[in-house]
Amino acid sequence: FPYTPVANPKWMFPEYSFGIREERMQQVVDELRAEGVDLVVVLSHNGFDVDKKMGGRVKGIDVILSRHSHDAVPEPVLIGETMLIATGSNGKFVSRVDLDVRDGKMMGFRHKLIPIFSDVITPDADMAALIDAERAPFKAQLEEKIGTTESLLYRRENFAGTWDQ
Repeated sequence: FPYTPVANPKWMFPEYSFGIREERMQQVVDELRAEGVDLVVVLSHNGFDVDKKMGGRVKGIDVILSRHSHDAVPEPVLIGETMLIATGSNGKFVSRVDLDVRDGKMMGFRHKLIPIFSDVITPDADMAALIDAERAPFKAQLEEKIGTTESLLYRRENFAGTWDQ
């Protein structure tokens, strides 16, 4: 996420740098294409809007699997020849993408955004016990009522929510 140093204190990641490095991305994509790869898939945590720009500026990317902004997009968004897929957040959806790739070229695809209904899935007993044990020391603090509101509070992403107004 390129805005990590803006949204978080720098002391949290002193050895890392963040930014949109389209020139470097283009170099890597060009190197991969020169090696003869059939497909270039980018796993991104830039957010949907930044990924749309990257998909239009960096040539040769076939698919961008976009994260960070929590968008659940029902169908892939095509930016030129780049397919942008966003699956939402918090395990609410899973995307299935079947790609028809022949002779180093994507000929077609099928995509499905699959909802996950957590109320009909039996939790794994061991994982539920682990989560309960981790939360136990903080249970009272987590359940403490600290206020009320008459309006909806939401937080779509770091810079787009009522908390940031």
